[in-house]
Amino acid sequence: MRLRILVVDDDERCLESVESVLALDGHQIFTATRGLEALDFARRLREDYQRLDLSILDFNMPDLTGIQTFELLVAEYPALHGIFISGEVSETLERSIRLAGGSALMRKPLDIGRLRHVVGESVGSDGYEGRGGVN
Repeated sequence: MRLRILVVDDDERCLESVESVLALDGHQIFTATRGLEALDFARRLREDYQRLDLSILDFNMPDLTGIQTFELLVAEYPALHGIFISGEVSETLERSIRLAGGSALMRKPLDIGRLRHVVGESVGSDGYEGRGGVN
């Protein structure tokens, strides 16, 4: 299934890496380096009646956290799935992501093979349980 994925990370090297790998898998990738930039982009897509299937969000960003960004994106796209990435993984962060409706939390640096797997799983089932947890 070809997905329309919004990747949000202030680390441009990570952003470019995720974008290139997922684009090679046939997905359409959109990028943003800040939460508010991502929200503005999502609103423009919605105004043009374009869908957005998945968001991949860095947790720590300068303007909004990944969770804050995801919650605002879900207001625009209620069925949007979210995968979170962070260099600082904890049970508290995982619990917060689960409560916000996130699909998975992945540790940086990213394991690209695992990312591909989690992307496939995240839109293939509902709910957080069974979708990989912390990776």
